[in-house]
Amino acid sequence: MARRSNHKPIAAALAGWVHNGHGTLSQRLAYGLRRLIDAGILEPGAALPPERTLAVELAVSRSTVTTALDILRAEGLLTSKQGRGTFVAGASTPPTDGEAAGRMAIHLVEGAGGIDLAIGNPADVSHLPPVSLDVGDILASGAGNGFQPLGLPMLRQAIAERHTAAGLHTVPDEIHVTAGAHQAISLAISVLAGRRQPVAAESPNYPGFFDIIEGLGNPLAPLRTDRGGIVPESLVEALTHHRARVVYVQAAAQNPTGILTPPSRLRALAEVLDEHDAVVVEDATLADLVFSGRPATDLAHLCRRATVVSVGSFSKVLWGGLRVGWLRAPVPIVDRTLHRRLALDLGAATPSQLLVLGLLPRLDEIAAARRAFLADSVARAAELLRNEVPEWHVNEPEGGSALWVDTGLRDTEALVQVARRHGVHVAPGSMAVDGRTQDPHLRICVDRPWPLVEVGIRRIGAAWRDLVRDSRRIAG
Repeated sequence: MARRSNHKPIAAALAGWVHNGHGTLSQRLAYGLRRLIDAGILEPGAALPPERTLAVELAVSRSTVTTALDILRAEGLLTSKQGRGTFVAGASTPPTDGEAAGRMAIHLVEGAGGIDLAIGNPADVSHLPPVSLDVGDILASGAGNGFQPLGLPMLRQAIAERHTAAGLHTVPDEIHVTAGAHQAISLAISVLAGRRQPVAAESPNYPGFFDIIEGLGNPLAPLRTDRGGIVPESLVEALTHHRARVVYVQAAAQNPTGILTPPSRLRALAEVLDEHDAVVVEDATLADLVFSGRPATDLAHLCRRATVVSVGSFSKVLWGGLRVGWLRAPVPIVDRTLHRRLALDLGAATPSQLLVLGLLPRLDEIAAARRAFLADSVARAAELLRNEVPEWHVNEPEGGSALWVDTGLRDTEALVQVARRHGVHVAPGSMAVDGRTQDPHLRICVDRPWPLVEVGIRRIGAAWRDLVRDSRRIAG
């Protein structure tokens, strides 16, 4: 039997959120209800007051209440039964099914010493031009007490102008500055995908993406790929058979494969997404590191009905330690990510944002130099690796900093451990696939000074020969 709720205390609790804060009345009402559910004040199974009653108690229109409840129904927090009313389905943050962030822990916490060819970020800041910051800069920024949960207005304006210059009209209210692309992806998926709702994506993929959906409790609806990226027919299957509504896409220099989705394939994907009125989280973190130059179009330009949330970061072009990324989305979604973020932190660091602002006038120049450096490093590393281990298949990435190498093994975990003993840290392919199943690939990042990359690859070759010799000895 459903638990009845006393609607007067509920309305009193909601009034403060509804009549104060950011966003429309319906968004604020949805936020307030979400907070009551998260806090356990509205428990699973509890019946909400009738829409008409809530509207009267809160002094809002009934359509405002209906819209707010629709938002929470779409998130899977509420369920309605004809003739019986609306009930709480559960908390907005589902329990984690397994250990969260295990893949990124391997990258950032458990990494071995020696030469690190696992982490795909600039090794240091030596490629950056001089940039300085003093107290006057902070005062002039208008940062005030330092809490700007959506980001510094100056930086939001600058990011919006870059999107507009690329042909996608954007205003600062559509920008949320985040602590890197990882946080932007997490915020977007957490507010767009309902509880336990599948999220469609390809595998292999960015390891952090799998940490995110595992932590949120969203299963993967797998997408098939070929050398042109996501296969449109598999996207149709994910949106219909698997009933996914949210799709995570990397069309520009996909991590870890380096595949660049051509415009014709992008148009085909956009048609499918529009037909199903899907929601897309388009991760363009590596777009500026496509060797042929940043692609002229993306899903945000091509989709007409589907909602596209664009994710970007300065980590790959400038430096990961800045921890500055962003998402571009319709204002109602930005509002929801803001409230979700306030439960986690209070915004990006002001000094990091000001340093980014100081570097922005030269960002295109820095990106061009980075592309040239990485294209050369990838080509040299691939050639050396083919010489060191001829039996491996080394891919030809179209951007980024990584080689996705097929070793022919059933799984590369043992090889990674042997490589560590040789003083080089590389990532096993299992980090980048769903369910951490066995995988024959290695991910080797070559965004390092060439002498380090050269020695690291030779150590990988030595580790392979040791592994083969030991295997033969055991087999014999």
